[in-house]
Amino acid sequence: MSNPVDKIRSFKNNSQVNDFTFPSTLGSAEEEHFTYILVKEIVKGGGEPNLKGTIALPMPLDIVDDYKVEYADANLGPLGATAVGVGSSIATEVSMDNIKKSLMSGLGSFNSGLLGQVIAKKSIEFIPGISTGDGRSAAGQIVTSATNKAINPYITGVFKSIGFKTFNFTFRCHPRNDTDSQVLTNIIKFFRNSMLPEDEVISQFDEDGEFLYEQKTGLQTLPHRFDVDFFASGSDAGIDNKELFGSRYLPSVNDAAMTSFSVDYETEGGPAFHKNSAPITTVLNMTFTESKIYTRDNVRNEDRLYEIGAL
Repeated sequence: MSNPVDKIRSFKNNSQVNDFTFPSTLGSAEEEHFTYILVKEIVKGGGEPNLKGTIALPMPLDIVDDYKVEYADANLGPLGATAVGVGSSIATEVSMDNIKKSLMSGLGSFNSGLLGQVIAKKSIEFIPGISTGDGRSAAGQIVTSATNKAINPYITGVFKSIGFKTFNFTFRCHPRNDTDSQVLTNIIKFFRNSMLPEDEVISQFDEDGEFLYEQKTGLQTLPHRFDVDFFASGSDAGIDNKELFGSRYLPSVNDAAMTSFSVDYETEGGPAFHKNSAPITTVLNMTFTESKIYTRDNVRNEDRLYEIGAL
């Protein structure tokens, strides 16, 4: 049976440039589950990104798929709450009769007591010295104290935004031989190189074409982007439309920036080394933040890949 890591590599990285696998036994019967990371270079004009390299690692210690949607508190007040109700009713059925009924129903919700409370508050706000600053809140307190009743603020949650999805992964690596140690060192260097920008320079030459010096333009080439997928033995991972997708049971990280990367060489309380001076244990901590908002469209695309029934 062919090694699945080699099979994926032959599809995604035919050039074999910056191609790393740690440990060397990854993908074999001994280590069937693995993480596959694509590193891509952003192309001017938004074209198809250039593949700069691939990295195959064991599964991380934790895989957390976190979703966040941000809502804000909106203080509608009685007028705003009525307006929202009227607007919702009209939007449901647009007709002259429905508009008339909705407006009458909304106005009817203002009883005399509530209307008097609102008018009293507004009137006090116009008194000199109260119309600005803390006086506005004082007006409401005055009316509340006088009537022993408070106006319902009608606070509601209003959708505000969706944050970019962020993933934190920790890989604990134990090199077994000199080859594994060197590959792991190269992986660390490649991650650092890929997550950082690069100064753009122009080479200056003399009249005879001899190189003189390099001059910085003040511009920088953007850091690379990353795709991360997880593969488990017997999973329904595969290739669709020349795009790679991992197991349906695990998340997929797409078009993400690496926003944090650290390396810890601690082994049971302190650094320890092989005879060749390579660390016995190396822990890679990395954070990826996707560059595009995750919406229902993404969910539908994933359902299509795995032939999951539509929700």
